[in-house]
Parts: sequence; C-alpha cells; structure tokens
Amino acid sequence: MEFEYTAMIFIEESDLETICEWVKRGADFSDAFDTVMSSYDDCDYYASDHIFNQVKKEVERRIKEADEED
Repeated sequence: MEFEYTAMIFIEESDLETICEWVKRGADFSDAFDTVMSSYDDCDYYASDHIFNQVKKEVERRIKEADEED
C-alpha cells in the first residue's frame, strides 16, 4: 500500500543569514548547512537532506543578489 507523506522544515531567517555569511567567507555550503541544522530538533535534522538542494539554491540566490547590490 502506498501512502503520501508531506513534511515541512522551517528554517529561521537568522540561520539562513548565518549560512550565507559563512559561505561568503569561504565555508563549504555542506558544512555550514550541517552545522546550522545540527541545532534543530532531531526530526528536522535527520530530514534535512530533503531540503538540502532547495536551501543551497536559496543561499546562492541571496549571495548573488547581495553581490549585485554592492
């Protein structure tokens, strides 16, 4: 039997900003993402691989947008 399962992980705006700052300073996105997500509840941390690519795209977008403003 097949069931559909939908979940959501809310990432604080300050955590997204932190990841962006670390990546701008040269940190690897994977390391920054994992460090931030490790402070979340276990269920969110262990499910974070489902949002990894989406968060990476958002961080890249924010960094590019910030670079264009400067």
